Amino acid sequence: MNNFLFVIVTLITSSAVTSNLFAQNADVNAERVSFDYQMLRAISGKSSVGSVSVWPQSVYTIKDQSTDTSSAFSKYVSDYYAPIMLDNNSSTPITMAENSFGRFRGLVYSDSGVRLQGDASLMARAGYYNTTTVADPFVLFRPAVRFMGSLNSNLGFFLDLSNGMRIKGNPRYIALTDPTLARTLKFNTEDSSFFDRYIGYVQYQSEHLRIRFGREAMQFGFSPIDNFVHSIDAALLDGLLIDVPYKSIRFTMTHSGANGTDTTGAAVPTKYIATHRLSVDPTPWLSVSVSDMIVYWGRGLDLAYLNPLAFFVSAGLATEERSRNDNSFIGFDAAVRPMNGTMIYGNLIIDDLSYSTLSDTSYVGNNNKFAWQLGASQLLGSTHGNSKPTLISAEYVRIDPYTFSHRTQAASYTSFNAPIGYDMNPNSDRLAVQLKTWFTPRTFLRADFDYTRHGENILGTNGKILMGEDPRYPGSGLQAPIGNVGGDALRGDGDFLQGNRFLRGVLSYQRRVRIWFSAEWLPNVFTDLRIGYTHRSGGNTPSEFFFGGLEVRIGY
Repeated sequence: MNNFLFVIVTLITSSAVTSNLFAQNADVNAERVSFDYQMLRAISGKSSVGSVSVWPQSVYTIKDQSTDTSSAFSKYVSDYYAPIMLDNNSSTPITMAENSFGRFRGLVYSDSGVRLQGDASLMARAGYYNTTTVADPFVLFRPAVRFMGSLNSNLGFFLDLSNGMRIKGNPRYIALTDPTLARTLKFNTEDSSFFDRYIGYVQYQSEHLRIRFGREAMQFGFSPIDNFVHSIDAALLDGLLIDVPYKSIRFTMTHSGANGTDTTGAAVPTKYIATHRLSVDPTPWLSVSVSDMIVYWGRGLDLAYLNPLAFFVSAGLATEERSRNDNSFIGFDAAVRPMNGTMIYGNLIIDDLSYSTLSDTSYVGNNNKFAWQLGASQLLGSTHGNSKPTLISAEYVRIDPYTFSHRTQAASYTSFNAPIGYDMNPNSDRLAVQLKTWFTPRTFLRADFDYTRHGENILGTNGKILMGEDPRYPGSGLQAPIGNVGGDALRGDGDFLQGNRFLRGVLSYQRRVRIWFSAEWLPNVFTDLRIGYTHRSGGNTPSEFFFGGLEVRIGY
C-alpha cells in the first residue's frame, strides 16, 4: 500500500504544474479553523449571516478570512493556506520537507501562476468502548497524503488519500465513536481490518462561479449542530457542485451518486441525489433560502434533474416512472442576526403535502410529511486579541413519521443506509445543546448534549417489521407491514395502512453526551480526545454505550 501511495504522489506531483488545476480548501475533518471561523464571523457581524450557509467555502471566503490581521484565527488561516493563496505571487522552486509560514510542508512550489502544496500525516488512535454486553479496547493506525494546487486562481485540484489499519476492536462499535469512520465502507460495512478514504475534486472557480466535480463533505444550512439537506457528518458523495454567488444572491446545486439498497439488503444498480438551493440576503443580518431535492434510482443520469433551473417536484411528476419511483422534497430555511453575537435559525422540509388532508387523522392524512428545526446560537467573547470565544447553540428538531423515506426503499434520502441530512430517523424529535470554546484557533473544547424521543417500528418475533392482514381489506388475508409506524428512513412502505400520529409505535428515549477536546500543541502536532455516553431506554433495543479515545496526529 505504501508503494501505491508513492506512485500516486509521484504522478500528481509531476503533473500538477501542467494540469491547470486549482485547490479550494482542506478537508474539514483535518483543518477546522476556516470552517469554525466563518461561523464565528457570521454570528459576530464580521460577514453576512448567509455566508456560513454553504460548505465547502469559496477560496474567496478563505482570502477574506486571511485579511483580518487583528484576529489569531485570521493569522492561522493565512499561514495554513499561504502557499496557495490567491495573492501569493512569490516564486519558490520545488522544496521538500521544509518549514514554510510557520508550518512543516512536505512539498511546496510556486511561481507567478502555479501554486502547489503537498503534505503527509500519520495518525494513531487508542480507546475503549463499553456496552451492556461488550467491553474492549480499540487501536487504529492511519497514514495519509494530501495535495492542493492552483493555476492563475481559476483551475485546480484537491486530493487527500488515507489508508488505515484496525489493529484491535470491533468496527461496529468503533464506528459509533466517530462519524468519519461510520461513513467509511471498508471500515463500517465490510468489517475489514484495512480501510481507506479519499477526498478529491477538480474545479474551476472565479469570483461569481464555481464548478466542482469530485468528493468532499458538504453542508447546507445554518445550524452548528446538524442540518437537513446536506450534513457535514453524512456519507461523502461523488458528484457535481455548481455554486453561483453574486452580491446578495447565491444559487447552489449538487448532483451526486449515492449508495442504495433494497429491502433484502442488495445494492441497487444506481442511485442519485440532486439538490438546488437559492438564497437571498436582503441585508447582512438576514438570510432566507428555498431548496428542492430529488432522489432517483434504477436508471442512468436523468437530464431533467441535471437542469440547474428545473423544479424537481414538477419534473418528478412529468412521467409515470418518475412519479412512481422518484422522491422529491422542498425546503425553506432562514437565519437572522438580531444583534451582533446572536443568530436565530429555522428550517422546514416538506416531503409530501396535500392541503385537503392536512387535518385528516385517518390514513389519508399520512400524505403530509414534514421536518422542522428551530434553534439559536449565542457568541460570548470575540475572535480578536486574547479573547477565548465561546459559542452556545440550542435547537429543537422534529421529523414526522415517514419523512425522508419512500415506498421504494432505494429512493429514501439516504446513502449507505444513513441520512444525507440530520442524523435522526423519522417519527422522532430531539432537543440538542452544543457548547464550544476556542482556547486558540486550533485548540477547542466542544460538548454536545441531546435528548431524543423516537417512535420505533413494531417488530415481530423474527426481529423484522410486524406483518399482518391489511386493515383496509378485512377478511382478505392480504399481508401488509402493519408494524411500520414511519420510524425508519429506509422503510416508507405501508404509510397508507392506518391513521398515524407522531411518536406512535414502540417509544424509546435516548440521552447522549459527547465531549471533544482538540489541540495543536506544536505546529503539525495534534491530539484529539473524545469521550461519549449514550443511554437509550424503552424501544426495541434498550442499550448503554460508553467510549473514550485519544488520537495523536502528526502532519495535518
